Amino acid sequence: MATEGQSMEDSYPRKLEVWPTRALAVIGDVPLHISGRTALGGASDPGTFADRLYEAEALNPAAGPQRPAAASEPYSLQWFLEIENQRHGRQGRWIPRLLEFAKHGGETLLGLGNGLGTDWIQYARHGAQVVVCASAAEQLALVRRNFELRGLSGRFLSAPPASLPLETSSIDVVCVSGLLDEVADPNAVVNEVYRVLKPGGKVLAVTPAHYDVAYWSGLLFPWLRWFHPNRSPVPAGRFSARRLHRLFARFVEHRVYKRQLRRSEVPHVWRWLPLPLLERLMGRVLVLKAFKPLSAAIPVPMAA
Repeated sequence: MATEGQSMEDSYPRKLEVWPTRALAVIGDVPLHISGRTALGGASDPGTFADRLYEAEALNPAAGPQRPAAASEPYSLQWFLEIENQRHGRQGRWIPRLLEFAKHGGETLLGLGNGLGTDWIQYARHGAQVVVCASAAEQLALVRRNFELRGLSGRFLSAPPASLPLETSSIDVVCVSGLLDEVADPNAVVNEVYRVLKPGGKVLAVTPAHYDVAYWSGLLFPWLRWFHPNRSPVPAGRFSARRLHRLFARFVEHRVYKRQLRRSEVPHVWRWLPLPLLERLMGRVLVLKAFKPLSAAIPVPMAA
C-alpha cells in the first residue's frame, strides 16, 4: 500500500522486468511466468511483449494509427490509461453501453477472461464490488496492479474458470470476456457461471464472432487471397449467435449483439454502407446477455 505523501503509482516498480530466457515478469517480489497465448505470448524483447499486451487489450490499435514509439513506460498508470482510451474510444464505443458499466453499482460482479482488466475497472468505478478470477498468476497480478494504481479495490482469485472458489448463488453479474473460445470445455465454464450466479443474475459474454468480416470476405471474394496470401483463415472455436444460444441454453431472455469493425477492414464494394449496419452484419465480436432463471431458486423436488 502507498504510504502517506506517496502516490499509488510510486508505490510500485515503474516497469515490469522481463527476462528473455524464460519470459519471466516480476511485480514487486512475486515472480510471474508469462502465458504463451498468441495475442499475449512471451517475447524475447520486453518492449515487444508489452506492445503485444497493449495491442490485445486496446483492440489492436496497430491496425489503425500507430502508438508513438516514445509512449508511456509499460505497466505504469499512464500506460494503462492509454490502453483504456484506445479500447473505449472511437473503435470500442459500443463497449461501455453493451457491457453496462454504469448499471451495476452496489452489486457483486465477477470478471472472467484474459487481459488487463480494463473493462472490469469501469464496474468498480461505478460502485460494483468486483471479483476477478484467472488461472494464470501473471495475468491476475497485472489486473491487480491496474486496479491498485487507480486506487480501486477488488478481490483477486487464482483458479481455473471451471472450478471457481465461490459460493453457489453468490454473484449478481458475471462478465466473461475473451475466454470461451480458448478453453477446452466452454460448457464447463458456463455451468460454473450458472452455479455462482444468483437466481435472476445476469451474464455478459463477449466472444469472437465466426461470421465476421474475414469470413464473408473469404466466402464472397475468394480472389482477395491472391493479393493477401498471408491472410489467415477464420480460427476454429469462434462462435455464431446460434452456438451461443445453445451454450447458454440454461439461461433465459437471451440477446446477442454483433459489434467491432473498422471501415478500413471492409472490402471497398461495401464501404459505402453505414458502419453501424456493417458492424451488425460482419462485426468481429458477439456480446450475449442472458439471465439465470428465477425458478432456479426453487428446490428441485418442489419444482418437480
